[in-house]
Amino acid sequence: MAVGTHPRQAPGGDWHRGHHPPGNHGRRGGGSRRRCHRDERRGRPYGSRGQPRPGDPLRRLRRSTFGTTLLVLHGALHGASPAPPLRWVLVYAGVDRQGAPAYTTPELTRLVTHVDSAGDPEYWLCTGAIFLHLYAPSGHVFTTWIGGTPANGVDWAAYLDSLFLPGAALQRLDSAVALASGQLGPRVFPVALMIPYPEPKEDTLRFAGVRYDLRTVPGRVGAAGAYVAEAERRFQAAGLRHVNLDGFYWLLEKVPSADVAVVGRVAQAVHARGLRFLWIPFYDAKNWDRWRELGFDEAWLQPNYFFHLHMSAKRLEAAATRAERAGMGLELELDGRLLSDARFAGRLDPYLDALEKHPRLRERAIAIYDGEGTLPLLSRSQRPVDRQVYRRLGEVLR
Repeated sequence: MAVGTHPRQAPGGDWHRGHHPPGNHGRRGGGSRRRCHRDERRGRPYGSRGQPRPGDPLRRLRRSTFGTTLLVLHGALHGASPAPPLRWVLVYAGVDRQGAPAYTTPELTRLVTHVDSAGDPEYWLCTGAIFLHLYAPSGHVFTTWIGGTPANGVDWAAYLDSLFLPGAALQRLDSAVALASGQLGPRVFPVALMIPYPEPKEDTLRFAGVRYDLRTVPGRVGAAGAYVAEAERRFQAAGLRHVNLDGFYWLLEKVPSADVAVVGRVAQAVHARGLRFLWIPFYDAKNWDRWRELGFDEAWLQPNYFFHLHMSAKRLEAAATRAERAGMGLELELDGRLLSDARFAGRLDPYLDALEKHPRLRERAIAIYDGEGTLPLLSRSQRPVDRQVYRRLGEVLR
């Protein structure tokens, strides 16, 4: 796995807030950091004809969530305990200018399962995957807080290619889940896909043969909606047997006032397809606590602690309290420095401490920022201190 520079760092040396892709040591920036899950959905009333409106939980019984619903109902009818909350991992799969982790099938198997010292799966670890990326193969950026030229429609399509072409990331994940299911038992494995940020500073974007005016709300919503439609079409045609499309992830980690209408209408477009809309704002992001009003079905708060050595572990207690009160989940953050830099060796512990102190957050979904594909590396380490961290991580997430 290649290790590059800090994509979170602007040319002037200032830290931006946000997620760092694997292959880079940095991540969210500023005094904050970044990205994890829960399930505090609002039910929507019936429409005038007695049909559930877009986004209504009853409508979501279709498609990607149908299998999950059947399993939950089956368990309830037979006295089984409810399904455990999801543990989502952020997967920066694809090709970028710095070189992303390969995310081979064996690596993905180690990402979704907790393995013993011999590499054999013991139990499920990460039980959902959010696919996203910051850089297109062209070097353009999918969200401009990191600086650079905004991605165009060709870049949006190229990202979908990196997920859906034969042998690409989603097919490898499907194989990894199949292998794990053969040893641990079958399970519904949800996937969410990022929506690139429709940058309003750009004039137009051409996608799937249509030109959209990004200077207008309808144009930005139209571009995002067309991307959602194309991504869902490709997913349904991909023949993936072990992963299901659960929803879409809004890539920008804040919602400024100018984006409120856009986000709300994109949420409607996602819900109209019976899918969910997910978000992981940074610690002090604009409108972070209005996530439900904005149309998101689930959101996690980034503590932004791991990456900043000057920051006290008190940040985790503050972030956990914020997330709990706002009905959000908490994001767990780590990157390769956990293993390679003694200064970062203990910086995962405060996250685990906070989750143990706030059991309600463990009862919600958790998101995991796994910078540089660190979890598979941690699972391979034979150093006693690393094995102890890995075991504790698994115990807290179970």
